[in-house]
Amino acid sequence: MSMALRIAAKGAQQKRNVTQPKSMPAPVAGWTSAQNLGAMQPGTAIVLNNWFPTTTGIRVRGGSQKHATVGTLPVESLMAYVGPSRQLFASADGDIYSITTVADPDVPPAPVVTGQSSNYYSHANFATTGGFFMYAVNGTDDALLYDGTTWTPINGASVPAITGTPTSGFAHVNVYRNRLYFVEAGSMNIWYLPVDSIGGAAAVLSLNGIFAKGGSALFTATWSSESGANAMQAYLVVWSTEGEAAVFTGSFPGSTDWSLVNTYDISKPLGKNGWFRAGGDVVVATEMGLVPVSAARFKDPAALGMDAISKNIEPDWKRLALERGGIPWEIAKWDRQNAYYVNTPITSSEQPLKTIVGNLTTGALCQYAGWDTRTLVIHNSQMYFGTNEGTVYLAEVGGSDDGMPYVSEVAFAWDHLGVPAYIKTVQQAKADFTTTLPFVAQISDSVNYNQAFPTPPSAPADIVASSVFDTGQFDIAVFDAGAAFYRITTYWRSIGRTGETHAMQVQITNNNVNTPSVEMIALHILFDTGEIAVD
Repeated sequence: MSMALRIAAKGAQQKRNVTQPKSMPAPVAGWTSAQNLGAMQPGTAIVLNNWFPTTTGIRVRGGSQKHATVGTLPVESLMAYVGPSRQLFASADGDIYSITTVADPDVPPAPVVTGQSSNYYSHANFATTGGFFMYAVNGTDDALLYDGTTWTPINGASVPAITGTPTSGFAHVNVYRNRLYFVEAGSMNIWYLPVDSIGGAAAVLSLNGIFAKGGSALFTATWSSESGANAMQAYLVVWSTEGEAAVFTGSFPGSTDWSLVNTYDISKPLGKNGWFRAGGDVVVATEMGLVPVSAARFKDPAALGMDAISKNIEPDWKRLALERGGIPWEIAKWDRQNAYYVNTPITSSEQPLKTIVGNLTTGALCQYAGWDTRTLVIHNSQMYFGTNEGTVYLAEVGGSDDGMPYVSEVAFAWDHLGVPAYIKTVQQAKADFTTTLPFVAQISDSVNYNQAFPTPPSAPADIVASSVFDTGQFDIAVFDAGAAFYRITTYWRSIGRTGETHAMQVQITNNNVNTPSVEMIALHILFDTGEIAVD
């Protein structure tokens, strides 16, 4: 190219000051921190707090409401009994409390079990011809059996009785092929009962010599996988404290068809209750991430991170696991919400409250801020969480956190707006929503990889009797209270931010009686393109 042509080209570039539109779909792919900031995928977000990614947009999370108080010390376990009546229990300070119904959420009820030396339980429901039962074990006290009315400490002299080993060593309980399996704390022993039985002579499955890394057995789970001719086969998976998984097949350890399938070196688990079943698979919260057992069959441990369900937030997950691994993590799978919730319990008061939430269908992730989720459980199709302050809350209920406002914040992926290296000024922006309730949407912009939110907006008033959109206050969408969803577009808002890369942001402050029904569909901007930035 001649000198004259280069000068002409440079002059043409400098005159590129044309206002252009750009539409950005809501980040349904969720919160992502494990990608190059200069080439982020559309549909992802660098921040997604208190928004839940759906298949059609991102939805403002619901609030929380105090359900019960059991004291001032941490609620370390919540247990849901499934029988003719569904009941909920909480454990704290050596006691177990029935909190199915509570007269006053601020007044502790009388405990139904007292004098326990540990509050961290594993529990499992088990039905026999004799009724519906729930076992709860903590690794230090006699196993507890609940029959819908009475809690009974189970030992060699109780009715029913378990013989062959002290039940005080049982730290985890699981059901596999109609038998109860108990993990003995700090050992390589798994104890199992006769088929369809809540008592009897316990037999041992010894794992000595199976786990190369040592440690002890932590929990068992039932995993289903295809086994020839596309038939589903149930397997017993035993996970060790050092991150190895042993997979067994067969009816039970004493049967002729029992055998060890294989052992897999995966990653250290973060808690005996930190796993859930997704279809037939078992997904475990480990130091590496949320790892499905199925992925371990074909991958080296070093490569498993790429198959982790949490791979999009790998740096954040590993940091949280390192910082907060001192308290066991738990997972609650809530089918009604199509979501799973991973607590990341705080180990000091300086740490912010975070809960990692994932969409069961799409795998997209987000983060809920403000919930002190020390322990989680699904009871009667509703999620509850216990806190470090001795309280239990209902989740995704109402439009405030027990009367306190909370902010939903999203920062879209860093974007060159189609013209990399040029300086761009975002002049105006507007957003599309569906909703049935009032809200205030504040739109802003961060530039040049320096993400920061402005002061969040105020929350709107509760629903009024009648208000027509486009005649009310600027940028507040208010509608008649009804069941139908409305598609809303906010007014164009002045932005006026200049930079090479942009991350558009939306904030909504929630403080309403009703559960939010706000879902963002897309964001639209108008921007000018200036010169190429040259040092």
